[in-house]
Amino acid sequence: MIRDAEQFTGRCRQVGTAIFGDRYGYALWLGLLVTFGLYWRVGIFVTDTYTTANALVAVSNGHLHIVETPYSLTLGAQPGLHEAGGRLYGRNYGQILLAVPLVWALQALSVLITPRLLLLGLWSGTALVFVAHVSVLGQRHTNVAKRTVLWVGSGLVAVLFLVGALAATALPDTSLPIAAFQISTMLAAATTGVVLYRLVGIWHDRSVALAAGVAIGIASSVGFWASLPKRHVLVGLLILTTVYLFARSRVAYADAEFRLGLGFRAGAYIAAGLVTWTHAFEGFFLVVTLALVDLVTARRNSLLHLAVAALALFLGSLPMLVTNFLISGNPVKPPRLLSAVGGANVEFTPETGGDAGTGGGSGTGGTEGAGTDGGTGGGSDGSGGGSSGGSDSTGADGDTGTPIITPILGLFDRIMGPAAPAMVFVSDAVSRGLDVLATPERMSQIFLRSGSAPQINYAPNSYEAIELTMVEAVPLFGAVAALPVVLVRSVAQRRRQWNVRPSHYSPRTQTDMLGTALAAVFTLVYLSRLPLHTQLTVRYLLPTVPLIMYGVVRIPAVHETVSDAKRWLAGGYAASTIGGLLIGLGVVAGLDLALGEAVQFHALLNLGGAVVCAGAVLGRTLVPDRVPSRVGALGLALPAGLTTAYLLLSGLVYFQYGPFALDFIRVLTPHLPAV
Repeated sequence: MIRDAEQFTGRCRQVGTAIFGDRYGYALWLGLLVTFGLYWRVGIFVTDTYTTANALVAVSNGHLHIVETPYSLTLGAQPGLHEAGGRLYGRNYGQILLAVPLVWALQALSVLITPRLLLLGLWSGTALVFVAHVSVLGQRHTNVAKRTVLWVGSGLVAVLFLVGALAATALPDTSLPIAAFQISTMLAAATTGVVLYRLVGIWHDRSVALAAGVAIGIASSVGFWASLPKRHVLVGLLILTTVYLFARSRVAYADAEFRLGLGFRAGAYIAAGLVTWTHAFEGFFLVVTLALVDLVTARRNSLLHLAVAALALFLGSLPMLVTNFLISGNPVKPPRLLSAVGGANVEFTPETGGDAGTGGGSGTGGTEGAGTDGGTGGGSDGSGGGSSGGSDSTGADGDTGTPIITPILGLFDRIMGPAAPAMVFVSDAVSRGLDVLATPERMSQIFLRSGSAPQINYAPNSYEAIELTMVEAVPLFGAVAALPVVLVRSVAQRRRQWNVRPSHYSPRTQTDMLGTALAAVFTLVYLSRLPLHTQLTVRYLLPTVPLIMYGVVRIPAVHETVSDAKRWLAGGYAASTIGGLLIGLGVVAGLDLALGEAVQFHALLNLGGAVVCAGAVLGRTLVPDRVPSRVGALGLALPAGLTTAYLLLSGLVYFQYGPFALDFIRVLTPHLPAV
């Protein structure tokens, strides 16, 4: 019995090491989950979530089609609803099916514990494990200090639990699927921090890796969407995981460990294939970009290695193929290409025109819909390979072809039907993205300063400008200002090695190539749909945020500064977070700001932080002798703290779309000013 217990414990440790890397990665994961819970509200924030939430309830009850709509009264108010064979379906089934086990778990536990206390208990248990884990991390700390951390932290969690339990309010059972959906997104966001921690840890020391993991979790827009069940967080996690596995494969190849390298290489293709289960078109761009960079940089491209990579891609895409077949009868026709219900969706098929008022886009489309351009680009009428006529047209007269060739041609028709509008979208997305690159004003509204963009329909937002650009949402990206200097220096060094093939570049350079290519591709294909009235933090580009954060960390002036001035960085971050909270609350209360005014105040504040960050990193890059590391650390800490302050205020004060998951937060927030 004891031996079995030891073996089980050993295997658990092996699994934990494989996932989190070490104790610090595990503590990072727990800490991010605890932080996300503080501003977690149980409710629907974006209209698109109605469809996916209803689909989640349906799948948890054992069927893919939507039977009832507990989270909406009218079908027409649900963007992203599709029809096939007389049945209604949602989309993003990969994201949905990953949340189903959580729905079952919460529903089973709710038999014993009321939903409100269940959520409180889950958060409190996670917080206790986090405190216990943190208390044993530091080797330089004395046993007294470790015990103090343990007892003080545990006591605080116990007090918060008691306050929440005594002030507990009712939470209906119908909220459990939504809560499970949000927990799945929080798990994905926290895991994104761990993957970035492990990726950065391949090249840099632990302090830099930890700083990167914390930054992506609570100092970027990933933290804003952590408790909002949109696909972007999950897609970003899978893209980053693909880059991490690619990096591990290149390190193994460089060390002549070809079997290990092949395993990680296959893992990268599995992760890329899984993206198609949630969003087939994003998966397409990911797979193509990965394949191109992989083939160019691989040390071995033998038939065996290529066959293993192809098999891995097939295995990663298999869940998508099976789900598509069960819904549309065609494994390569995702729900987004089915007929839309409640209005045309134009996100992922060729445009037919459209205006900025149909969904708040920028003149290029509507809401985050997805399927047809008025029902003619892949709908169910058979014109685009639809479900009602695409497969019956070939060989229907029975007087042409042989018994073998006719079914093959029919299968080819079924596959090429959905592929045609999809390929048109691919070319259109790229060409229109290139057009936007030549429009400085529009690029500025996406990346620098939005305010009130003239082409956005603000009516759905009560005419309030609550949208942030990329830099306004993640002012740490101000450090990108130093990137041109870094690239020029890198090119100058590379010119001396012009005869070196990409397959012999260092693993670090090869990984940087993949990260850069993916960030560029996923930015380019969405430019034509931005800015948007529901972008909030440019959510379409959210999957690129971890990649850009990785790029920021790779700037020498950044990772050297973080490594050399840890205390200045931590102290500056704490001070700027507290200062950002106090300034935000003071301005909202003193000036009696409305929601849009409060958000735009933070936008200007974050832009200021981005400017400081850009100046510090650029100065450290150009004249490192004149800009000490502590100045660079403060330049990084300021925008990070301001972002954390905005994340907390957005969840606690600004956006009130549902009750808090934790009642002790509800007890505290009435003392805060309201917008």
